[in-house]
Amino acid sequence: MGLELGLLYVIFIKDVLCSMDPDVVVLRAVRGRDARLPCGQGKVFLDGPDSYVLWLKNDRDFLYRFPNEESERRILNRDRIFGTSCDSNACYDDTSLLLKRVSEDDSGIYRCRVHYQASPSLDYVIDVRLVDSPGIPRIYNEAREEIKRGYVGPLSLTSDLTLICEVDDDQPDTLVYWRRNGVVIERAHTVRPGVLRADVRVRNATRDELDAHYECLAQNADVTDPLSASVVVKMYLPPIKVEIRLNNNYDFEAGQPRVVDCVVVGCVPPPSITWHLGDTLLRPTVHKELHDGNYTVSSLTLAPSLRDSKHELVCRAHNSHIPTGIFEDKVTLNVGYRPLCITSREETIGVVDNEAETVTCVVEAAPDPLQFSWTFADSRTLYTSVKKVQGHHHRFSSTLTWLPRDGDIGLLLCRATNAFGEQKRPCSYTVTSGGPPRAPDCVVLRSYPNAIRVQCQKGWDGGRPQIIFLELLNANGVVIHNTSNAAGHFHLPNIEDDGNLSAVVYASSSRGRSEAKTLHLQTITPLAASAVTEHTPTRNWMPWIEVSAGLAVVAVAIAATVLCVKVLKTKSDNLEHNPDLVPRSDGTFHREPDFTREERLLGTTNITVNQLGSCQNQYTATPVPSCRVLVGCAHPPQQETCATSYFV
Repeated sequence: MGLELGLLYVIFIKDVLCSMDPDVVVLRAVRGRDARLPCGQGKVFLDGPDSYVLWLKNDRDFLYRFPNEESERRILNRDRIFGTSCDSNACYDDTSLLLKRVSEDDSGIYRCRVHYQASPSLDYVIDVRLVDSPGIPRIYNEAREEIKRGYVGPLSLTSDLTLICEVDDDQPDTLVYWRRNGVVIERAHTVRPGVLRADVRVRNATRDELDAHYECLAQNADVTDPLSASVVVKMYLPPIKVEIRLNNNYDFEAGQPRVVDCVVVGCVPPPSITWHLGDTLLRPTVHKELHDGNYTVSSLTLAPSLRDSKHELVCRAHNSHIPTGIFEDKVTLNVGYRPLCITSREETIGVVDNEAETVTCVVEAAPDPLQFSWTFADSRTLYTSVKKVQGHHHRFSSTLTWLPRDGDIGLLLCRATNAFGEQKRPCSYTVTSGGPPRAPDCVVLRSYPNAIRVQCQKGWDGGRPQIIFLELLNANGVVIHNTSNAAGHFHLPNIEDDGNLSAVVYASSSRGRSEAKTLHLQTITPLAASAVTEHTPTRNWMPWIEVSAGLAVVAVAIAATVLCVKVLKTKSDNLEHNPDLVPRSDGTFHREPDFTREERLLGTTNITVNQLGSCQNQYTATPVPSCRVLVGCAHPPQQETCATSYFV
């Protein structure tokens, strides 16, 4: 009776202890592969530096402790003792237990005991059972050809795709399923005994299939990673968009370089890009491929000319795998330039009180100017309309007529504005006080036999066109010849020389006439015939120049003769003392062996220099006349700034 009571007590205590043991979780592991046993339902939170996790097998064999020396080396913050580790791109809870290459000895009961710092300890019990591997999945296409390359395609848009995954396995708990980019999309069904199969079908493929990752997995264990096989979908895609980026600014200034970008979006593989301007193939300066955003950019530095205006600039993307497709963008260029003044010199305008003044400003521009602006010295600005100059495609003018006032004296600027902007360098005028013209400076020449030439350089015209007048007077002061010329050049033939002729010259304009200048003709020296032919003036000291030139020629001839005599004498001396020279039968000498003399013909060049001068009439924009006095001109004080003419 006592023995029975003792046995009942032992059974009672055992039942109590078993009732206090946590639930046992049965987990499967695949033979020959790694398994990772979780502690609890996931990550275990340790509440302090003194808390830890212990793993035991069959409640007697110690296997693993966390934290440990290795984990402590990885901990940066001592207040946070929980950590994870990563292996093969997968991260695991460091509180889990890793079993390497599971064998029969690894099956059994495992206990995970969590010792908290501020709470009672907790136990988690796992019963590990072993199963066989289902084998690596096989992937086929619709034609039952196994895909081993790791990718499928390339596909084109709207094409169809079929992927078949098969696993040889008879275990009832084996799962075979497809994942697309990590998301489960299809589970297997049994096609025949011992084979599990899962199919994926894509109809009318879109751009979303590009680089899609399809993965077939076979799994029959809880703590072992599934076996998998995967493929990536490759595609040939036309561009989504081809765009020339100009920010809606299609205006190009002629000759000014500008960078233009062409962006091709969504073309697979990256395209080659060509540029065309009208019928001309252009060469891009930069070609960039930005694969992260599936962009291809081609940059072109373009400096078009006016003839390129209204031509189409085309950017064309070429996908060699889609030869029939044309993918391009085109824009029409508007090429022009800002207005330019046709003259670089500054004109002078002479104004008088109570008299209207008119100035015309001429520029070249493309396209047509919108308006002209005139700015006076006192900053007053006036605006005028535009008129096209006949006979010129890109030349325009504008006329300003105004009644001058005191504030107008100074600089007057004219600017035109078109679609490309305002004229950078204005046309400039100097406004000054005007009036009658100034007297001209004239030179009188007598031509052989009885002709007189008068050449005048005009002075400041006072703001109005002027004409030069000449009156020829006899000894009694009677006008025997009267003529006028706008350029100031006069030719008076058949003039009898009585020794007392004189001439009166003056300039005249709508604002009056200048002072008259009297020229006395009795001391004029006749011109030589050659000078008459060349239409150039002379001076009365020309005979001295001719005499000097003759003496110089004689001196050169004498020096040349003396030099020739010396050369011949030296040559004769050398012949007499040179033993290598032997006489010939014809009286000449030669060196041994004999050679044929080289006959040379010396050509002669006759250069005749006729030094003449001419006083040119120069139109000037300033009130002070500028003179270019050449050799033979009058007014010796001005010869320092005059050039010399030579006729060869």
